[in-house]
Formats: sequence, structure tokens, C-alpha cells
Amino acid sequence: NNADIYFNLAVMYAERQKFDRAKVNYELAVHFEPGHINAHNNLGVIHRRQGNVEAAVHCFEQALKFSPAMNLANKNLGAIYGAMGRMSEAISLTRAAIEASPCDAEAYNNLALLLRDQCDMDACLAHLASCIKLAPENPHAASNRLMSLNYQSGLSPQEVFEAHRSWGAALEARIPPSFTSWPSASSSSSSPGAAGAVGAAAGRRPLRVGYMSPDFYMHSVSYFIHAALRYHDPTFVHVTCYSDVANEDDKTRLFKSMVPRWRSTLGLPDDEVASMIHSDGIDVLVDLTGHTGNNRLAMLVRRPAPVIVTWMGYPHTTGLTRVDYRISDEHADPPSAPGLTTEKLVYLPECFLCYTPPEPAPVVSLRPAQETYGSITFGCFNNLAKVSTLSIRVWSRLLHEVPSSRLFLKSKALLCLKVQDKFRRAFASHGIEAARLDLSGLQPQTGSHLQMYNLVDVALDTAPYAGTTTTCEALYMGVPVVTLRCPGIHAQNVGASLLAAVQLEDLVSSSEEEFVCKAAMLARHTTRLAALRAGLRARVLRA
Repeated sequence: NNADIYFNLAVMYAERQKFDRAKVNYELAVHFEPGHINAHNNLGVIHRRQGNVEAAVHCFEQALKFSPAMNLANKNLGAIYGAMGRMSEAISLTRAAIEASPCDAEAYNNLALLLRDQCDMDACLAHLASCIKLAPENPHAASNRLMSLNYQSGLSPQEVFEAHRSWGAALEARIPPSFTSWPSASSSSSSPGAAGAVGAAAGRRPLRVGYMSPDFYMHSVSYFIHAALRYHDPTFVHVTCYSDVANEDDKTRLFKSMVPRWRSTLGLPDDEVASMIHSDGIDVLVDLTGHTGNNRLAMLVRRPAPVIVTWMGYPHTTGLTRVDYRISDEHADPPSAPGLTTEKLVYLPECFLCYTPPEPAPVVSLRPAQETYGSITFGCFNNLAKVSTLSIRVWSRLLHEVPSSRLFLKSKALLCLKVQDKFRRAFASHGIEAARLDLSGLQPQTGSHLQMYNLVDVALDTAPYAGTTTTCEALYMGVPVVTLRCPGIHAQNVGASLLAAVQLEDLVSSSEEEFVCKAAMLARHTTRLAALRAGLRARVLRA
């Protein structure tokens, strides 16, 4: 009946990733000692990992009932509430974690991301600076800082690039390459599988391409890597996926079925992953993450493959000279004014992205939203970090230009009433009445999320960090998007690339004035809006 015995057994099972056995022993620990706060917390961590959010919340609340100042439970419950959009509660819990443990670098990082989610960018960067001061080599905080700079409309392209370049130089000074030689791509002696035999019969083996990501699940990246995994010709290319996915889902299983070799790298140290990739004889390693969450940039600097490429997951340079190439196109990075990058740009002939829409998807409503609701509705479903002061200023000018129109914003953090008030005040400072704003949190399912595009006449892109998945979703649901490009900022030009792919280049603007003019003109052109609702999905599928 000793609770600590069960607790220690649970810890042992969890370390060996035997989570069901760990759960049983944590449950026994709290049965024999209801106030065992560490057992409650650790049980909550497993429930969250397995997607049982309700059970996880209960466990963290139990821990806090017995110890309100418990650092770990406050952090963990704060993270769950943040994912739900309950921002005020999440921030309060995370601040409590910091009060309990002022030197907890992770808590500062968590608080920074919560603040970023509600577009408090200055506070976000301040807390990331506190995290980095406490843990100078924390890779996640450094990447989160660089990611956050992309949202700042007040920074120059040179400032954002220099931050990436200096970070990369410091990492490469700290970690030398682990490999200086690799198997020859022309060798057929170690060709993998049947595909290798085909290539060997022609006197050469297929090119071994590795894709590396923590996002091989129902994540934005999955909509853009899908086609590549599906359509690689095994006669010429042998694909290996290196997956850091924590919770595999149906999309993960689909991707596994598409490729000849799948490696789970979750929890493995960078040195071990680098050795695995090198042993697999990968010729071209493609990173799909950049500075987004759970990246392995510190592994890339070890040079496990002779050619390393970064693609799609991050809208800026990695900052690493040991990453050879970055995939783009002439719209996102015009040759006359490309984005600053440490990698060499490789241009795909058309759009650098290929969107695979979710199945099933709701039907497009052929009746324009303004006919249903009596007014023109502009909309943006991007995360709030992208709704910069620049975006709010331009959108407010548009709302003044089209006096009867409304603006519909949908984002996770808008579930929180305090965040709603913050954005109403921001628009009010530009003379926009609160009654003209419709603010909504996230929808629980992809289908219901897409269905809400039927409430929008014209989608508005953000700047300086444009939408990607949301732009594709709007177009697929028959809603045109107006975007604002800027020379030298890849993140702001992605919308231009996507619109060119569906022959809507006329909706790409080069100035704030042009953005307002194009959006206002399109909103009033009801005949064109109706035609686009009827035909845009087919255009997206053809593109």
C-alpha cells in the first residue's frame, strides 16, 4: 500500500514509453495517497500525450487542489488552457508557475508563446529574453524568438535576417560537423528495397531522399507534404521519413503507407538521429520545420547528409550555412529582390507549395455571404500573431472605404473575452465601431472550420507574415483573398505565390492604398464574387 512504490514504477514505465502501464501505477499511487501531487501531475501528462484532454485537466486540477503553487501543474494546465484559447486562465497559471519557480526558463518560454498567441509581441519577446538569459543554450527559446520576429511589422528585413544569421553562426561555432564523407549517390551496392533493384538494373540506384518533421500528422505542414510523399517515382527516388510525431493519427498512418521507409525519431538525441540518417545513406535531407516547434536544427549542423535542404515549414532562412538550399519560387522570392537567406535559393517552376485539401470537405455555398447577411463580410482566419499593427491599420482603412461592411476574425485566442476586448480597442483607435467586428474562437473540427468560410465574401491576408494554409482553405471554399506583397520578405509574399497559382494575380497588391482599392472593388463586384464561389475550388484542384 506504499504510494511511492507505485509512483516509482510508473516513472520507470513512462521512461520506457510504456504509458498504459505507467497510467495504472500512477492511478494506484493516487488511490493510496490522494494528495500525491506528482502522481496527479504525471498522470495528467500522459493523458494529454494520448489526447485525453479532459482527463489531463482533471489530473492537473487535482494536483493544484492539494498544492496551488505547484510549478509543474500550473505550467501544464496553463499549456492546455492556452491550446483551448482560454488565454486569461492560461497566462494566470503560467505566471503562478513563475512565481513558484522564478528561475524556471521553460515557464518564461511558455508565457511568451501564450502572449504571442494573442499578439502581445513586445511582451512575448521580453519573456523569451528572460528565458534565454536563464538558459542561454535553450534551442526552443532561441527558435521561438526568431519565429516571433517574422510577425513584427516594425522590423526591417535586414534586422530579421541578421538575427537568424547570428544565431546560426553561434550554433555552428558550438557544434562541429559530425560527418565529412557520405555514401556515393551513384553506388548501387547498397540499394534499399525493390526500388533500389530497379535503379540498379539501369546502372544506378534511386536517389535517397529523407524528409524530417515533427508534423507528419493533422498539421498545416501535412497538407503541403502530402503530394510529395504520394507522387515520388520509386524508380528514381527512395523516400525515408524521419518522424518526431508524438501522437500519431490517421494522417500519420496514411503517410506511413505512402513511403518505403519510416523512422520514428521521437525522443532520440540529435547525435543518434544524425548517425541514423548517415547510416541510411541519405543523399538529400529535407527539413520541413525551420524554426517552428520541435525542430532539429541542432542535428542538421552535424551534416548527416551531403545535401541538406529546407522547405515549406518556415518562411525565412534557418540562418545555417550548413543547410545548402531553400526551396522557393519567383513570386515568393523574386530574383530581383529575394528574401535574405544563408541558403542558396532553388526555384520551383511555378508555386513552391502544393496543397492537398482535407477529405471530406464541406460543399461551397454558392450564395454570396452578403446576400445572406445583408452586408459585405471581410474575413481572416489566421492566428492572431499575424494580425499586426500594419494589418489592423490597412483593414481599418478598408472598412472606412466600404462603410456598410463587417470584419469576421476567427482565431484560437479570440475565445477569450479579454483578447476580444483588446482587438476591439485596437480597431476603435482607427475609428472602427465594435459592432462591425465579429470575433470567434476556433472550431473543433476541420469541416466546421471550413464551413465558416461560407460566411465570408472576401478574405484579407495578413502582413508582414501572410497566411498559407488559411489562404489555400479560403480559395478551396470559393473565397478570394487579397494580399499585400513586399520585396525581400518571403513570409509576406507567400500569398502572391498562391494567388498566381490560381490565376488571381490581380488580387496581389504592392501598397496599402492598392490593397484597400482592390479589396473594396472586389467586394462590390458581386458578379465576380459569385463566379469565383462557383469556380475557385476547381481552380485549386487543377493548380
